[in-house]
Amino acid sequence: MLPYLKEGDIVFFKKYKKDKSILKSRQIVIFNHPLENKSLIKRVNTVNQNNIEVLGDNIEFSEDSKKFGLINNEKIIGIVTSKLIIPKLKNFLIQKNRSTSLNPK
Repeated sequence: MLPYLKEGDIVFFKKYKKDKSILKSRQIVIFNHPLENKSLIKRVNTVNQNNIEVLGDNIEFSEDSKKFGLINNEKIIGIVTSKLIIPKLKNFLIQKNRSTSLNPK
């Protein structure tokens, strides 16, 4: 999903509910691979009634619908709502480690 998502990014998502969630083109979804036992994150390209076409942002190297076809909506785990980039997490953890305890022993 480069350039939007990089390895190590943490994503937040809302759980997909077949009868309640609305899928739109350009959304990023988490889903179970249709042929292998793994989860993927890809961008929705087209939406049909029960299937979606997903594409990776790094088109040249992406494992997406061009290789495995349409994804049945039942394979969708969630819709990505935001991301946390690791450098921000690292900065937070560094600052936390530098802070002084309020209750020293």
